[in-house]
Amino acid sequence: MQEFERLSLYDIVKSKREGTKQQVSRLVYATYFSESALQKVDVAELVGNKIKELSKTSLVSGFMLIRGLFSLHMIECDSVTMNDYIKYLYSEYKREKHIYTMINIVTVNEDNPNRFYDKWYCENLFQTGPQLTDMDKTELQCQERVWELYQQICTAGSKYQQRTIKERQTYKIAQDVPISIDDINMLLHKRFMSIDEYMELYIGEIKIDLEDEKVYPQNPPLTRALEFKDVGI
Repeated sequence: MQEFERLSLYDIVKSKREGTKQQVSRLVYATYFSESALQKVDVAELVGNKIKELSKTSLVSGFMLIRGLFSLHMIECDSVTMNDYIKYLYSEYKREKHIYTMINIVTVNEDNPNRFYDKWYCENLFQTGPQLTDMDKTELQCQERVWELYQQICTAGSKYQQRTIKERQTYKIAQDVPISIDDINMLLHKRFMSIDEYMELYIGEIKIDLEDEKVYPQNPPLTRALEFKDVGI
């Protein structure tokens, strides 16, 4: 009796979509730095060195915007490299003398057909602050604004690639990624998934608690975890 390989619709669609071209994963996250640590560490150099290290085996492209104690960072790479970078980011966050006081995952998406950046860029605006305050946006307003910011970062990369070498010497990518204080407070709000939650749900080991002498897998808080995961990005 002849055996046939069983195919699923997912495998067929995935194969058609990917073809022979390597797909790109994309991560966007926001951070808030320790003010005292920032006086001793060059964040752009620190992150840049890690990007160079990872790019030795697989290209990592993207854009990092630093505004005082705040940063917004998008990286493009393969999924394995992206997970390695998130693990690195988490280890830096958990260090005793850390530079990050907060890291929120804005979005993670995979199987993108194209890159928006040809390499990794970083721009530091050298500002003071900002001091964080509470946010008064609704959930819908947050979703709409996150989508706008994501589009701005992606479009900024495409526009930058179209500029001549001479134009690139004076033009800043940040000009196409305007971020207000309200945006910063929103991106660092608890509505977004923290790196602790992301590690626990997607990368870390599954924890099992004992209850009444029986073992029950604890259901992860998917409602909160996926609140901004599928924004149509």
